[in-house]
Amino acid sequence: MPNPTRPHNKGCFFKYMSPNTAKAVLGNCTLRWSSPILFNDPFDVPREMSFGITSEEIMEALSVRMIQLIESPPTHTDDLQPEVKLIVKTVKKGVPERVKKELIEGLKDVATAHQPPGKSMDELRAMWRMFIPDFRILCLAESPSHEAMWCHYGSQYTGAVFEFRCIEKLDSAWFMAKPVKYPAMEPDVYTAEGWARILTMPHEKAVRTILDISTYTESQDWSYEKEWRITSFKRPNDTGNFTDYKFHPEELAAIYLGPMITSEDSDKLCKLAQKYPKVSVWNVAIGMDREFKFKKHS
Repeated sequence: MPNPTRPHNKGCFFKYMSPNTAKAVLGNCTLRWSSPILFNDPFDVPREMSFGITSEEIMEALSVRMIQLIESPPTHTDDLQPEVKLIVKTVKKGVPERVKKELIEGLKDVATAHQPPGKSMDELRAMWRMFIPDFRILCLAESPSHEAMWCHYGSQYTGAVFEFRCIEKLDSAWFMAKPVKYPAMEPDVYTAEGWARILTMPHEKAVRTILDISTYTESQDWSYEKEWRITSFKRPNDTGNFTDYKFHPEELAAIYLGPMITSEDSDKLCKLAQKYPKVSVWNVAIGMDREFKFKKHS
């Protein structure tokens, strides 16, 4: 029965990896969660917050946003910060044009004074630079039969794909996975106008929006991956830009050996897999129809 508290109802996820990584995962019963600093796409999770956008540009865009809210007040105001929400509600009740002009001037003052979490944009950028090395992300896939994923992350078909099952009684971490989005338009954290929208939100929603956009969006060039992600943070004693987190042996459902894996790596992985009670091992081949074929390893 689906759990309504879970963000999804998927039963499993997949992780592509090189032969050496696969051996380490099986040997240690761990998966490596990495800081975005280690990602192969520098345009992924932003290394710099609002890079290339000045505070003045953001404040100017915020003034425009405020004026728009006065001149065309939205029907719903729950996504507005309290000060702006109060003014918009007042306008919706009907006010003289003179008062409306005064409100617009007042909103401009709010725009000038308002800065995210009481910090300047430069301070926010500094906080983000400190945050990124401690952030941890585990990237997962939806399928073990993706050609480009095998090539890029499976060491050109010589690696393996691990299937991890979501187990309710174990409260599997995979239950918290969220799908990555690949929007056609630039996300809000990349434009002054986007920041204007964020800065008119209630504080908690603004912070959540910044994190969600930064973590769960990528350019459309990467849409073929259909990626899912789970986020966490480094442990107090961790060093470096990654953390190796344990998983339960029963969570490992299957191992798919790449079409071009060496017999030595295949034998080693099969031997290491013996300590996992509920894992099945499959050989992957490429058929004449150029589709992946899966056959139980014997």
